[in-house]
Amino acid sequence: MRSLSGATGLAGAISYALRACALVGPGDMALPTPCAEWDLGMLLGHLSDSMADLEMVLRTGGLDLDRPGNPPDPGAGGPVEVIRERAAELLCASYCYGGPESFVAVGGLPMPAGLVACTGAVEIAVHGWDVSAARGRAGRAVVQPIPAALARRMLGLCPLLVAGREGLFAVPVEVPAQASPGDRLVGYLGRVPLSPG
Repeated sequence: MRSLSGATGLAGAISYALRACALVGPGDMALPTPCAEWDLGMLLGHLSDSMADLEMVLRTGGLDLDRPGNPPDPGAGGPVEVIRERAAELLCASYCYGGPESFVAVGGLPMPAGLVACTGAVEIAVHGWDVSAARGRAGRAVVQPIPAALARRMLGLCPLLVAGREGLFAVPVEVPAQASPGDRLVGYLGRVPLSPG
């Protein structure tokens, strides 16, 4: 099994998510998403917050789960622009965090930094797919699958990263044996694949 290094995995996931978000317009914010109870505007806010949290833990070595959220900079523009800025900050942090053998503290618990980075990469990639799927279901775009090479590596790690899925992901959705790696990944994470193949 090829490993998914923190910086490389994050770079691939961020690139994919940014491509999906780049197509979002102001009229798309109320679209329903594969994430139950979230419209597209709420999903973009969650994705932005997740990127900010991950950047903080990689940059500072710790994240307090009880602290307030990450309000966007008022000068940053709309939600997609905020995501772009937070993605740039996260990429910088991911290349400077000290490597997968270092540890960070999440909610006071020590965790391998590489594991945290890989978990963040999976979340960013699947939420990028959620953005694309929301627009695809509305007939505004073709759903762009998670790139096969990235999805294959994430599939190998998901059983380790998503062991306690209750409240985080829905139960896996069965997909055909010949499904693409991207479809197998989103199916494993409780989404119904919409991309062809």
